[in-house]
Amino acid sequence: MSRRTSYRRANVEVTGDMVMAELLGRLRPLTQNEVHVGMQGDAELAMIAGVHEYGSVKMKIPARSFIGTGKKKAQAAISKLVRKGINEIARGERDIESLYEEIGQLALGKMEKNFDRIKQPPISPIYAKYKVGGKKLLRAEQDLRESLTFKIVPKG
Repeated sequence: MSRRTSYRRANVEVTGDMVMAELLGRLRPLTQNEVHVGMQGDAELAMIAGVHEYGSVKMKIPARSFIGTGKKKAQAAISKLVRKGINEIARGERDIESLYEEIGQLALGKMEKNFDRIKQPPISPIYAKYKVGGKKLLRAEQDLRESLTFKIVPKG
């Protein structure tokens, strides 16, 4: 299965005092890494996260996406940050690692906010009667929230 990738342009303003070789030298390392945002944990926690993210027909559990919807909600803010950051890198005002770190923190924050707002679909009345621990929707809620993380990894 191929991975779907989309690209947007971050227009870099080139002024007469910029040397193209320096500009390319500053920007080229951007193509070597990427920021991955998701969850990290043991096999059981990964299975629980997968069931919540996509649902389970067999177990009659509806999807309550917190990673995918969090990513969608963060896209506009990340795009704005990247456009600004690339121009700062091009002018030599910022280093690439700090941009990656800021992207990861922004995406993680949006994902955590999204996680905290999950209320739909509600738990079934039958399950609510037997559920221990109140009306929280997600099983292992605290462990799942704490497992949300980001990582800067080499592309490829």
